[in-house]
Amino acid sequence: MTVNIIIDGALGRMGRQIASLAAGDPDFEIKGAVEAPQHSHTGSNYGDLIGAPSVKVPVVDDLSQIDTSRCTIISFTEAGAAAKLLAKCAGMPGKLVLGTTGLDDNSLTKLKELGGNKAVVFSPNMSLGVNLLFYLTEMVAHKLRDTFDIEIIEAHHRHKKDSPSGTARKLGEIVAGQLDSGYDSAVKNGRAGLVGERTDKEIGMHAVRAGDIIGDHTVLFAGTGERLELKHMAHSRATFAQGALKAAQWLENKGPGLYSMRDILQL
Repeated sequence: MTVNIIIDGALGRMGRQIASLAAGDPDFEIKGAVEAPQHSHTGSNYGDLIGAPSVKVPVVDDLSQIDTSRCTIISFTEAGAAAKLLAKCAGMPGKLVLGTTGLDDNSLTKLKELGGNKAVVFSPNMSLGVNLLFYLTEMVAHKLRDTFDIEIIEAHHRHKKDSPSGTARKLGEIVAGQLDSGYDSAVKNGRAGLVGERTDKEIGMHAVRAGDIIGDHTVLFAGTGERLELKHMAHSRATFAQGALKAAQWLENKGPGLYSMRDILQL
Protein backbone atom coordinates (compact mmCIF):
# COMPACT_ATOMS: atom_id res chain seq x y z
CA MET A 1 0.00 0.00 0.00
CA THR A 2 1.39 3.39 -1.00
CA VAL A 3 1.57 5.94 1.81
CA ASN A 4 0.75 9.50 0.75
CA ILE A 5 2.80 12.10 2.61
CA ILE A 6 2.89 15.88 2.88
CA ILE A 7 6.19 17.36 4.05
CA ASP A 8 5.96 20.44 6.27
CA GLY A 9 9.20 22.39 6.38
CA ALA A 10 9.89 20.83 3.01
CA LEU A 11 13.08 22.74 2.22
CA GLY A 12 14.68 22.48 5.64
CA ARG A 13 17.44 19.98 6.42
CA MET A 14 15.04 17.31 7.66
CA GLY A 15 12.40 18.03 5.03
CA ARG A 16 14.91 17.50 2.23
CA GLN A 17 16.20 14.31 3.86
CA ILE A 18 12.69 12.86 4.19
CA ALA A 19 11.87 13.81 0.61
CA SER A 20 15.08 12.25 -0.71
CA LEU A 21 14.26 8.91 0.90
CA ALA A 22 10.55 8.98 0.04
CA ALA A 23 11.10 9.96 -3.59
CA GLY A 24 13.20 6.84 -4.15
CA ASP A 25 10.84 4.46 -2.36
CA PRO A 26 7.81 3.07 -4.22
CA ASP A 27 5.98 2.67 -0.89
CA PHE A 28 5.63 6.47 -0.62
CA GLU A 29 4.21 9.27 -2.74
CA ILE A 30 4.85 12.92 -1.94
CA LYS A 31 1.52 14.72 -2.28
CA GLY A 32 2.49 18.12 -0.92
CA ALA A 33 5.36 20.38 0.17
CA VAL A 34 4.82 23.24 2.63
CA GLU A 35 7.22 26.03 3.54
CA ALA A 36 7.06 29.24 5.56
CA PRO A 37 4.86 32.11 4.33
CA GLN A 38 6.44 34.17 1.53
CA HIS A 39 9.25 31.64 1.06
CA SER A 40 11.38 32.48 -1.98
CA HIS A 41 10.58 29.11 -3.61
CA THR A 42 6.80 29.27 -3.18
CA GLY A 43 5.21 28.10 -6.42
CA SER A 44 8.30 26.23 -7.62
CA ASN A 45 8.13 22.53 -8.40
CA TYR A 46 9.37 20.68 -5.33
CA GLY A 47 10.95 17.86 -7.34
CA ASP A 48 13.19 20.33 -9.21
CA LEU A 49 14.41 21.82 -5.93
CA ILE A 50 15.34 18.50 -4.32
CA GLY A 51 16.66 16.74 -7.42
CA ALA A 52 13.76 14.30 -7.70
CA PRO A 53 12.19 14.58 -11.20
CA SER A 54 9.40 12.15 -10.29
CA VAL A 55 7.97 14.57 -7.71
CA LYS A 56 5.49 16.94 -9.35
CA VAL A 57 4.01 19.13 -6.60
CA PRO A 58 4.39 22.88 -6.04
CA VAL A 59 5.84 24.35 -2.88
CA VAL A 60 3.03 26.15 -1.05
CA ASP A 61 3.13 28.40 2.00
CA ASP A 62 -0.11 27.25 3.62
CA LEU A 63 -1.26 23.72 4.38
CA SER A 64 -4.84 24.70 3.53
CA GLN A 65 -3.82 24.78 -0.16
CA ILE A 66 -3.37 20.98 -0.15
CA ASP A 67 -5.98 18.23 0.06
CA THR A 68 -4.81 16.45 3.22
CA SER A 69 -7.38 13.67 3.13
CA ARG A 70 -5.81 10.19 2.93
CA CYS A 71 -2.41 11.76 3.65
CA THR A 72 0.04 11.86 6.53
CA ILE A 73 1.73 15.16 7.27
CA ILE A 74 5.36 14.84 8.42
CA SER A 75 6.83 17.85 10.20
CA PHE A 76 10.16 18.63 11.86
CA THR A 77 9.74 22.41 11.97
CA GLU A 78 10.75 24.55 14.93
CA ALA A 79 8.44 24.92 17.92
CA GLY A 80 6.72 28.17 16.84
CA ALA A 81 5.83 26.80 13.42
CA ALA A 82 4.72 23.50 14.95
CA ALA A 83 2.26 25.32 17.23
CA LYS A 84 0.62 26.90 14.16
CA LEU A 85 0.58 23.55 12.39
CA LEU A 86 -1.26 21.90 15.29
CA ALA A 87 -3.94 24.59 15.13
CA LYS A 88 -4.40 24.07 11.37
CA CYS A 89 -4.45 20.28 11.63
CA ALA A 90 -7.31 20.41 14.12
CA GLY A 91 -9.72 21.44 11.37
CA MET A 92 -8.33 19.32 8.54
CA PRO A 93 -8.38 15.61 7.62
CA GLY A 94 -5.26 13.49 7.54
CA LYS A 95 -2.76 12.06 10.00
CA LEU A 96 0.36 13.59 11.53
CA VAL A 97 3.93 12.59 12.35
CA LEU A 98 5.59 15.31 14.43
CA GLY A 99 9.28 15.32 15.35
CA THR A 100 9.58 18.88 16.66
CA THR A 101 11.48 19.48 19.91
CA GLY A 102 11.07 22.27 22.46
CA LEU A 103 7.25 22.35 22.45
CA ASP A 104 5.78 24.42 25.28
CA ASP A 105 3.02 23.23 27.61
CA ASN A 106 0.30 24.87 25.50
CA SER A 107 1.45 23.05 22.36
CA LEU A 108 1.68 19.75 24.24
CA THR A 109 -1.92 20.24 25.41
CA LYS A 110 -3.04 20.94 21.82
CA LEU A 111 -1.17 17.83 20.71
CA LYS A 112 -3.06 15.66 23.20
CA GLU A 113 -6.36 17.20 22.08
CA LEU A 114 -5.46 16.54 18.44
CA GLY A 115 -4.81 12.89 19.27
CA GLY A 116 -8.43 12.61 20.38
CA ASN A 117 -9.58 13.26 16.82
CA LYS A 118 -6.91 11.83 14.54
CA ALA A 119 -3.93 9.49 14.48
CA VAL A 120 -0.75 11.28 15.58
CA VAL A 121 2.78 10.03 16.22
CA PHE A 122 4.88 12.41 18.31
CA SER A 123 8.44 11.82 19.42
CA PRO A 124 11.26 14.25 20.25
CA ASN A 125 13.48 11.85 18.35
CA MET A 126 12.37 9.56 15.51
CA SER A 127 15.52 7.42 15.57
CA LEU A 128 14.78 3.77 16.30
CA GLY A 129 18.04 3.52 18.25
CA VAL A 130 17.25 6.52 20.43
CA ASN A 131 13.85 5.11 21.29
CA LEU A 132 15.54 1.91 22.40
CA LEU A 133 17.81 4.16 24.49
CA PHE A 134 14.70 5.56 26.19
CA TYR A 135 13.59 2.02 27.00
CA LEU A 136 16.99 0.89 28.28
CA THR A 137 17.41 4.05 30.36
CA GLU A 138 14.13 3.36 32.13
CA MET A 139 15.17 -0.23 32.87
CA VAL A 140 18.64 0.64 34.17
CA ALA A 141 17.48 3.68 36.16
CA HIS A 142 14.88 1.52 37.87
CA LYS A 143 17.53 -1.01 38.93
CA LEU A 144 20.30 1.42 39.93
CA ARG A 145 18.29 4.36 41.25
CA ASP A 146 19.33 3.98 44.89
CA THR A 147 23.05 3.30 44.42
CA PHE A 148 24.24 5.15 41.29
CA ASP A 149 24.40 8.83 40.36
CA ILE A 150 22.85 9.60 36.96
CA GLU A 151 24.04 12.28 34.53
CA ILE A 152 22.95 13.09 30.96
CA ILE A 153 25.28 14.56 28.34
CA GLU A 154 24.12 15.64 24.88
CA ALA A 155 25.99 17.15 21.94
CA HIS A 156 24.62 18.82 18.79
CA HIS A 157 25.70 21.11 15.97
CA ARG A 158 26.41 24.76 16.64
CA HIS A 159 23.16 25.92 14.98
CA LYS A 160 20.77 24.08 17.32
CA LYS A 161 18.57 26.62 19.09
CA ASP A 162 17.06 24.74 22.04
CA SER A 163 18.91 23.34 25.04
CA PRO A 164 18.77 20.77 26.41
CA SER A 165 17.69 18.84 23.35
CA GLY A 166 14.22 17.32 23.29
CA THR A 167 15.81 13.89 23.45
CA ALA A 168 17.90 14.80 26.50
CA ARG A 169 14.85 16.27 28.19
CA LYS A 170 12.91 13.06 27.51
CA LEU A 171 15.77 11.06 29.04
CA GLY A 172 15.68 13.37 32.05
CA GLU A 173 11.94 12.87 32.44
CA ILE A 174 12.41 9.09 32.30
CA VAL A 175 15.12 9.14 34.96
CA ALA A 176 13.23 11.58 37.18
CA GLY A 177 10.21 9.28 37.08
CA GLN A 178 12.33 6.38 38.33
CA LEU A 179 13.65 8.59 41.15
CA ASP A 180 10.07 9.47 42.17
CA SER A 181 10.82 13.07 41.33
CA GLY A 182 9.80 15.68 38.78
CA TYR A 183 12.00 16.87 35.92
CA ASP A 184 12.17 20.50 37.04
CA SER A 185 13.07 19.66 40.63
CA ALA A 186 15.61 16.93 39.81
CA VAL A 187 17.51 18.28 36.80
CA LYS A 188 20.52 20.59 37.26
CA ASN A 189 21.49 22.22 33.97
CA GLY A 190 25.28 22.40 34.11
CA ARG A 191 27.21 23.40 37.18
CA ALA A 192 29.21 26.54 37.93
CA GLY A 193 30.71 27.96 41.08
CA LEU A 194 30.57 26.52 44.57
CA VAL A 195 27.40 24.47 44.16
CA GLY A 196 28.02 22.02 47.00
CA GLU A 197 27.90 18.26 46.96
CA ARG A 198 25.64 16.36 44.63
CA THR A 199 22.30 15.30 46.10
CA ASP A 200 20.96 11.75 45.82
CA LYS A 201 18.06 12.56 43.48
CA GLU A 202 19.93 15.08 41.35
CA ILE A 203 20.22 14.59 37.56
CA GLY A 204 23.03 16.49 35.90
CA MET A 205 22.16 17.79 32.42
CA HIS A 206 25.00 18.95 30.17
CA ALA A 207 24.76 20.35 26.62
CA VAL A 208 27.53 20.67 24.03
CA ARG A 209 27.05 22.84 20.91
CA ALA A 210 29.86 22.51 18.39
CA GLY A 211 30.60 22.07 14.71
CA ASP A 212 28.30 19.81 12.71
CA ILE A 213 27.55 17.14 15.35
CA ILE A 214 24.28 15.50 14.28
CA GLY A 215 23.30 14.32 17.75
CA ASP A 216 24.97 12.36 20.57
CA HIS A 217 23.27 11.35 23.82
CA THR A 218 24.85 9.64 26.82
CA VAL A 219 23.23 8.54 30.07
CA LEU A 220 25.94 7.94 32.66
CA PHE A 221 25.32 5.80 35.74
CA ALA A 222 28.20 6.15 38.23
CA GLY A 223 28.52 4.08 41.39
CA THR A 224 31.34 3.24 43.77
CA GLY A 225 34.18 1.68 41.81
CA GLU A 226 32.28 1.35 38.54
CA ARG A 227 30.16 3.16 35.99
CA LEU A 228 27.83 2.25 33.14
CA GLU A 229 27.17 4.41 30.09
CA LEU A 230 24.29 4.11 27.62
CA LYS A 231 25.18 6.04 24.48
CA HIS A 232 23.60 6.75 21.12
CA MET A 233 25.39 8.56 18.28
CA ALA A 234 23.59 9.68 15.13
CA HIS A 235 25.84 9.54 12.06
CA SER A 236 23.30 10.98 9.63
CA ARG A 237 19.95 12.75 9.61
CA ALA A 238 18.78 9.85 7.48
CA THR A 239 18.16 7.88 10.69
CA PHE A 240 15.51 10.41 11.78
CA ALA A 241 13.95 10.52 8.32
CA GLN A 242 13.76 6.73 8.17
CA GLY A 243 12.05 6.67 11.56
CA ALA A 244 9.52 9.30 10.44
CA LEU A 245 8.66 7.33 7.30
CA LYS A 246 8.32 4.15 9.34
CA ALA A 247 5.93 6.05 11.64
CA ALA A 248 3.87 7.21 8.64
CA GLN A 249 3.57 3.63 7.40
CA TRP A 250 2.57 2.40 10.86
CA LEU A 251 -0.20 5.02 11.09
CA GLU A 252 -1.91 3.79 7.92
CA ASN A 253 -4.22 1.39 9.76
CA LYS A 254 -4.47 3.26 13.06
CA GLY A 255 -7.43 5.21 14.39
CA PRO A 256 -7.35 8.39 16.49
CA GLY A 257 -4.78 8.47 19.25
CA LEU A 258 -1.54 10.10 20.35
CA TYR A 259 1.16 7.51 19.72
CA SER A 260 4.92 7.39 20.21
CA MET A 261 7.82 5.52 18.66
CA ARG A 262 7.58 3.22 21.66
CA ASP A 263 4.21 2.07 20.34
CA ILE A 264 5.72 1.44 16.91
CA LEU A 265 8.59 -0.58 18.36
CA GLN A 266 6.17 -2.42 20.68
CA LEU A 267 8.26 -1.64 23.76
